[in-house]
Amino acid sequence: MEDISNEEIKAQKSMNSNSIYYALIISAAMIVYGLIMYVAGLSLNKYMSYPSYLLMIIGMIVGTIAYRDKYNNRFLNYGKSFTSSFLIGLYASIVGAIWVFIFFKFIAPELMSQMLEQAREKIIEKNPNMSEEQIQMALSYAKKFMSPVMMIFWTLFGGAFWSAIFSLIIAIFVKKEETTLI
Repeated sequence: MEDISNEEIKAQKSMNSNSIYYALIISAAMIVYGLIMYVAGLSLNKYMSYPSYLLMIIGMIVGTIAYRDKYNNRFLNYGKSFTSSFLIGLYASIVGAIWVFIFFKFIAPELMSQMLEQAREKIIEKNPNMSEEQIQMALSYAKKFMSPVMMIFWTLFGGAFWSAIFSLIIAIFVKKEETTLI
């Protein structure tokens, strides 16, 4: 059985606490941004969601660099760099999923019907010959994926997916291998 040293336990705890700290910062920034978009009436504009990804990426980079410099003597291999970055994104996604539920359930439930109306317009635009019955069937299918509970799932799944993709790339640039002299 492999013996885990106190240094490894300390490093793991510090990575976790660092990831949570930066995830909370990212989450707060994304919530504020989302509320600004809601108040400005831009919540349904898909292009306005892209800055959220930028906030996530910046937070993952800054958080991983902070972890590398503060807890790892300015060195971090690719694997730990990926893990740190991914955990930051994952924790931010968990907070984001909780926020999405609260937002759609209590703050802006009317956005669900606006999203369905937007989906209806896109269906008609792509298939102008669809009957009203076919449109309603497609919309009832879409409704199943737009409930606040399903929004939690999609936020978690999408957040984990994009965190993994971003982390694979971020780790390339943030890693800093320790060089050994022979």
